[in-house]
Amino acid sequence: MPVLKFKQERVIEALGLSLAKALEVLERLKAEVSVLPDGSVELEVEVDRPDLYSLEGIARAARGLLGKETGVPRYELVNTDILVKADDVPTRPYVVAAVVWNVNVDEAFLEELIQFQEKLHNSHGKNREWVAIGLHDYDKLPSREIYYRFDDIDYVRFRPLGHDKEMTLRRVLEETEQGIKYGKISLMGGKHPVLYSGSEVISVPPVINAELTRIEPGTRNIFIDVTGVHKQLVLNVLKVLVANLAERGKGRIGLVEIHHGDYIERQPNLESKQLNVEVERISEWLGLKLDVTTIVDALKRARFDAQVFDDNRIRVSVPAYRFDVLGWVDIAEEVAIILGVNSIRPKYPEKMMRGKLLEKRYWERYARLVLAGLGFQELYSYTLVNCEKQSLITGLDKASMIVIANPVSIELDCLRSTLLVGLLEAARINTHSTPLRVFEIGDVVTRDRMSDTQTTTRSRIGILYMAYKAGYEDIQAVVYTLLRSLGDEVIEVMPYQGRPFMKGRAARIKSIQGIEGVLGELDPAILEEIGIDYPVAAAELDYTDIRRQ
Repeated sequence: MPVLKFKQERVIEALGLSLAKALEVLERLKAEVSVLPDGSVELEVEVDRPDLYSLEGIARAARGLLGKETGVPRYELVNTDILVKADDVPTRPYVVAAVVWNVNVDEAFLEELIQFQEKLHNSHGKNREWVAIGLHDYDKLPSREIYYRFDDIDYVRFRPLGHDKEMTLRRVLEETEQGIKYGKISLMGGKHPVLYSGSEVISVPPVINAELTRIEPGTRNIFIDVTGVHKQLVLNVLKVLVANLAERGKGRIGLVEIHHGDYIERQPNLESKQLNVEVERISEWLGLKLDVTTIVDALKRARFDAQVFDDNRIRVSVPAYRFDVLGWVDIAEEVAIILGVNSIRPKYPEKMMRGKLLEKRYWERYARLVLAGLGFQELYSYTLVNCEKQSLITGLDKASMIVIANPVSIELDCLRSTLLVGLLEAARINTHSTPLRVFEIGDVVTRDRMSDTQTTTRSRIGILYMAYKAGYEDIQAVVYTLLRSLGDEVIEVMPYQGRPFMKGRAARIKSIQGIEGVLGELDPAILEEIGIDYPVAAAELDYTDIRRQ
């Protein structure tokens, strides 16, 4: 969840409350609050509440909670002479813009503005990949005509923010900290999105702004551009930005006309969303007996408009910046927050239900006891294994395995598809402890073309016996004893030919309870390649679909 940090005096100023009262209100707004040793206030807010990423948004919600202001906030929307002409930008096709007047930036607010921007980038913008925000001093724009283009990085020149020299966009992407970090997101074929004011570059989204339109203490009016790959998300982020900045700028927002070919739109659109909710449904969900008047009052304090249109239904107007509100459950949650979650008394269920283990968990527990009684020790190995070692044991190529895209270690670059990888590694390390009897219970992951994830997870038990004379009969005796001890019986035995077992000395079995598996002697050539000098017999049983009698 986003963690925000504010100076104590700014919290007191924005909320108009003492620090103690402010902290209490913040907690009621579902924020985790703490005062740091340096005196600053740290807030952890829900990721789906970007309207609370700045003090202005928090103060707006707090005024509603306390009943000082109610209903949907009203902002003055006025036309501007700003015109955005957007070309086709394949890597970042959407751009919107707006102006907020009278923001009056000072040192403290500038820090908060940068924090607000970055929290939006990291949460809803997926670290600028989905959405990127550009904030500019409106009065520094060279022209009221804004152009959004896909230009050659060798021909674009400008002075990037925080730098004292002009450079090509290629140098910006290859040499600056921001360029190295974000430069590849929207780059394609030597071209990159660029935002111009007249003929001057003001931004290279999602990388960096130009020094030309830098916001600094003393900036009064702010021009906002938002670009991205998801249209609705771009629009939502713009709504949150203008609504929160307008709280500081006396509610005056400038509309910007955007031309994308023949399509023309004017943004931002702050029209409220309408939802119909049932009083009875909200009351039942919260476990409270609430009347219409109580719910309407609570919704207005949550900064919604609410109107009763029959005995049991309320029409709710949701402000545009609250795009996290999708249905009646969200409305009910807002009512609970306003009334105070602590006021909702716990209610014990009428019927007490007791949980029980899944059938396969019972099977695992008893299998452990049986194998321990037979002298076997249980191992716990990594779910991640080395692809090459797994290929040696199973004969699978990498395309048939689940390979980790960015492994921490090359020794752990695949998800295991068999428990024998871990068991044989244990045998290799413990050849001095012959005879060795070990087993492992755990999950394996294999390819499944019919699954949505192209994978399937199976529950298995692996058993290994290493000794001077370890053969098929030894591992067969262990497996059959295990199954019979658990009330099961082998009903089908078929010859098995496949790695890592020796040809003619392995079998595939099925049991009455639905357990399937393979057992046999391991191929000496594979054992020698692994580094094991003793005969090994092993079994691997799949009990995912067990049907206990």
